[in-house]
Amino acid sequence: MKKILARLTAALLALTLLAAPASALTVDQALELLEETYYYDIPEEAYAASSLEELIQLLGDPYTEYMTAEQYQAFLDLVESNVDLVGIGVSVRFTGEGILVDGIVEGGAAQGASLQPGDLIVAIDGAPCVPAGEEHRDLLLGEEGSSVTITVLREGSTRNYTLTRRAIHIANTQVSLLEGGVGYVSCASFGTDTGALFAQGLQEYDSQVNCWLIDLRSNTGGYTASALDMLGALDGPGCYLYFEDNEGGVYPNLTYVESATDKPVIVLTDGYSASASELLAAGVRDTGRGLILGSRTYGKGVAQTILDQETDPGYFDGDGMKVTVYRFYSFGGTTTDRVGVIPTLLVDDRYTAAVAVALTGGSEEASSLCLVAGSDAYYVDPETDPEVLAALLEAVPPQVLVFYRGGENFSQCDPAYAAEQLGLEGFESRWFSDVADSPYAAAINAMGSYLLLNGTEPGVFSPGAQLTRAQLCTMLARVLNVGYSGPSQFTDVAEDAWYARGVNAMAELGLVNGVGGGRFDPDSPVTQEQFLTILGRTARYLNVALDAYGDAVDALEGDLPLGAAMMLAPYADWAKSSVAVLVWGMENGMDGRGDLLFAPLDQLTPSAPTLREQAAAGLYAVLRGLSILP
Repeated sequence: MKKILARLTAALLALTLLAAPASALTVDQALELLEETYYYDIPEEAYAASSLEELIQLLGDPYTEYMTAEQYQAFLDLVESNVDLVGIGVSVRFTGEGILVDGIVEGGAAQGASLQPGDLIVAIDGAPCVPAGEEHRDLLLGEEGSSVTITVLREGSTRNYTLTRRAIHIANTQVSLLEGGVGYVSCASFGTDTGALFAQGLQEYDSQVNCWLIDLRSNTGGYTASALDMLGALDGPGCYLYFEDNEGGVYPNLTYVESATDKPVIVLTDGYSASASELLAAGVRDTGRGLILGSRTYGKGVAQTILDQETDPGYFDGDGMKVTVYRFYSFGGTTTDRVGVIPTLLVDDRYTAAVAVALTGGSEEASSLCLVAGSDAYYVDPETDPEVLAALLEAVPPQVLVFYRGGENFSQCDPAYAAEQLGLEGFESRWFSDVADSPYAAAINAMGSYLLLNGTEPGVFSPGAQLTRAQLCTMLARVLNVGYSGPSQFTDVAEDAWYARGVNAMAELGLVNGVGGGRFDPDSPVTQEQFLTILGRTARYLNVALDAYGDAVDALEGDLPLGAAMMLAPYADWAKSSVAVLVWGMENGMDGRGDLLFAPLDQLTPSAPTLREQAAAGLYAVLRGLSILP
């Protein structure tokens, strides 16, 4: 254990997929190291592996891998993600109209020539670069001291600039000031200096900033400490991370970095935001420090450590092995494993940047649309393209407030009304048309906003219909973001059935059981006792404190305190610990939002069927209680 803790500072939350090559490390040596540190159980067949490559494959863990000396260095370089090149000093995007300048690199020739973000390079050395492509990038690079002439289009007129190429260092984290008082943080990875670069940028620009944009798109992770230090710079010292090892021990990870800003924060994510990126995004979410915008993150909730010549000199000589040693939990004790981080506003990747610009480009005086998330108000840029506005409003759940101003004052409304007033013909509501009379309408529409529910037909949820076992598993699989491949585990669940993936995935996680005889009975209704049991298991899967509480209840073996025994008396012994977890919820000893139950326990009947509206409300209560959804 001491050896594991000594390696804690080297823990990595990084997503890298490298092939396991031939190595000097033997299978026996690798097994010895894995037995000491590996988070998961080692499969029995792994002990019969004839090669290191076969051993790694038999583990079935995509994050545990051996690296040759060359691959190990490439891995370290990838984590740092610093770039050294010779060029003119711009970051660019290739468009049909030319090379769009996104940013200006400090110390580059472009900065000296006063180029600006938004400039369009339409020719290089007199040769047109419209439409622009990767082949034009090399024309901007070259030998140090050499010159290149670019033709720049700005505000309808062109101008030639002759620039001398310079050696440029581009750090993995860059902080800049955009128009309108927007601070922009481009974070490519969490390298050793990321926290310091972030803090320096905040200190330099915060007095000029109204809102910070932290771009974690395509950031696959890096060092734990850097993500923690960034959270400290946003919200002050604290514990934003917990590691759980293979023996069930849980270790808090603290940062002592002082807060450097109190401005609103928007974090941009996509499906490639993973690991340490998810730690940062989840920390912002859990503390209520800001708004997450984009698509659902990758869902990597395990951390690795590096074994190399420094940690184990008798085993390695320049090479290394990355081993999964922890499951990690965010500030609120909730995992990102598989489930990822669901943004406050779930928008398609095509619109993420434009929606961010819209949310930061307006003002109380000029805007007709305002969104309030938590304690922050976002006035929408009145010049926003209608397609972008539609994408924004489609993503708004009931818990994010919408205000529209048709005259002098703002009035609260729903997204559909705002879209109608703005004339957004492309708006397609994610809310359901038949739930207005349901007592759980807000919860159902919130789940719909995050695309976590299937309707019985487009736009229709059928809230009063009974929930079947197959429907529940399908809902859970979508919520937890899990899949399944392989033969069906039940004789009455055909592999091509619409619910097969969900049923088998939930059974594999241990959240649901069959009915006996190898059957699942997918069309059978779910009782409230069964639903609460599965809901409690799901809460335990997601949250480390709830899991510990459930273990404590299980250890009592039915010898519960009198009050708890009376409360749980109507429930079967197999259901009691799961129901107890939901009742205990987050209000007893944890920071949170209250019960994980969607209704008081004395209003529920164990043997009664569960309705679809209750299932949606129950899932939302857990997700909201754990801060996974707002």
